[in-house]
Amino acid sequence: MPSVALLNVIMNSNRVWRILLSNGEFSGTFVCRQFLLLSVFIVCSVSLTGCAGITTSQTVPNLAAQEDGKDVQWRSRKEWLLSRLPKAEHLAQDILLVLHDNPDKTVCISDNTDAGCNKLLVLLSQRLSQYKVQMLPEGLGCFAIIAADTAYVFRMSDWTFTGIADLSGAFYFTVSSAPLRRADGRSFVFVADEQSDTTSTWSLYQRNITEKVAVSLPIGEYTLTRTELDTAGVPKQIDLLTTQQRSERELAKQGMIWQRRTQMEAIKMCNSKSDQNTSKKGGGRGKHSHATTPEPTSSTNPDTSNTTMAEALQGKAHLNCKTGTGYVMTPDGVVGEVYRLVRDKEGIDAVISAAAKEIPGGVIRYRYPIGRDNFNIMQPDASKDMIMQIETTKGDSKMELNLRADTGASAGLLLLPGDWYRNPGYRIHGKDISNTEFATLFLRTFRDCAMKDSQGVCKTIPDLFMSFLNSSNSDEFVNYVSTHYLSDSVVTGR
Repeated sequence: MPSVALLNVIMNSNRVWRILLSNGEFSGTFVCRQFLLLSVFIVCSVSLTGCAGITTSQTVPNLAAQEDGKDVQWRSRKEWLLSRLPKAEHLAQDILLVLHDNPDKTVCISDNTDAGCNKLLVLLSQRLSQYKVQMLPEGLGCFAIIAADTAYVFRMSDWTFTGIADLSGAFYFTVSSAPLRRADGRSFVFVADEQSDTTSTWSLYQRNITEKVAVSLPIGEYTLTRTELDTAGVPKQIDLLTTQQRSERELAKQGMIWQRRTQMEAIKMCNSKSDQNTSKKGGGRGKHSHATTPEPTSSTNPDTSNTTMAEALQGKAHLNCKTGTGYVMTPDGVVGEVYRLVRDKEGIDAVISAAAKEIPGGVIRYRYPIGRDNFNIMQPDASKDMIMQIETTKGDSKMELNLRADTGASAGLLLLPGDWYRNPGYRIHGKDISNTEFATLFLRTFRDCAMKDSQGVCKTIPDLFMSFLNSSNSDEFVNYVSTHYLSDSVVTGR
């Protein structure tokens, strides 16, 4: 309602209008115009009075009360969620067993009418007969395993856990991207790949998941700490890989990191050069416009065709941004070989074909397949194939292994000079061994932790290979291979 002062203004204004009209001071058109302006003024005054007064004073407390209400709902239901999480972890393991035993290994697409989804749903119902297994109505391949008033929700298209629903209270707790079978080789927890279980973030919805409803916003987003999970008896994340398996994957990830870092170094360098050229084309006047600026970071040499990786590792890395060929070096000494530059409306991108770095006694190098997938820095591919090469400084010993960040290493070749070397193969324990078979035996020795360092710790692949610079270590390695893998008793099992 308008204030008393405003009412007085309105009443006084009306009296003024009546006096002016009775005296014939203004024409009808002028009067209408003035009256319209006064009306607009009154309406705005009333509106502003409401916004500044009653409405504002009510909105802030209402918002605060709503937020308090959301927190109350979370606190009142958090214990319910924590009490159900251990069961969710066990069900995740049960589903993995069913998937492992699935006879046709059919992949379920994101549609609950797909034949593969139907087969898997029937198989799950048979194997988990103590529960009710039900497809949910969203049509996104989600199903629920229902125990009493609790529904545990999973997505079939990518086999992730998505949430837990309270069917009696119509509340649904969701968590994002918690894969049942983790690509990082760790046990199932309520977080995404490459994340630890120190905390997990949950969204709370008020809805019945068995009914098809419009998309709604969550009541709120909340965090469970590891302490709360421990108190509730939720198992901790464990590493399912051996130390050696983890080491292999870390080597592959290192190769991917080197590729992306040198890729960004090349992009930064050539973007800088492009900016300089643009500035020179549209810049200065008079004689000062003829000044030139050298290419950054030793890229002034236009002829990079004769530069080698070895020279680049010695600090002679040159990149020709015009031809898109050459080498770049990161501040910590990783060298990337630029296969080509790609220019489009988005800017400059770089394709790296190899990356290398000096290590004590030799060089470790990664070679990458050349393809369009190399162009996107922000899309790491955990299953990308690459070749890792380790070579001594003299070049007399060399090893190649095929690497994938999700599965580890497989044999390539191993060249190790000694009395056993017959070029290109080996003669060990009276048997002819190819360099690929020799590399397989090397990997087996590494995985068996047959040779340890001075502290009794299993050597990494690079450390194990470089230890062969000491001839006594290489003799020990060949003797171990001969005794444990090639002897007649091992072959016959006696």
